[in-house]
Amino acid sequence: MEVKTQPKLRFQGVSFTNVHFDAFSLYDGKKTINVSTVPKVFYPKNDELMFRIIMEVRLTCEGSFNLILNAVGEFYFDHGVTDEKLKKSFVNVNAPAIMFPYVRSFVSTLTSNLGGVLTSLVIPTQFFHGELEEVAHKEEEK
Repeated sequence: MEVKTQPKLRFQGVSFTNVHFDAFSLYDGKKTINVSTVPKVFYPKNDELMFRIIMEVRLTCEGSFNLILNAVGEFYFDHGVTDEKLKKSFVNVNAPAIMFPYVRSFVSTLTSNLGGVLTSLVIPTQFFHGELEEVAHKEEEK
């Protein structure tokens, strides 16, 4: 009997490549905060076992503040994934879900260190589903 090994997804870490914060007035904790999380995927041409999740997170509270950040998570398969359904599940659901707690932690730490401008914010848990938009290679954009 042949035993198939399940491909493994390895999370290499997350980098925060851009953070932009604007405060217009002190946040009183009563106004609604709108949260938008948009993950995209990037497949490098030179490494078929690696992919990156590029996540843009926006927290906005009208009249109080805007916080926009970009996070990049790096992932590797331990060997080639031939099952497209499994690969899509890893890329579209598992990878953003693995990366998201790091983003939540970053936002909480950042906002807690802003002093009296803003209270510590905790982004609600997100559920990821559907196909991620693929980020194009720079030379293809020309």
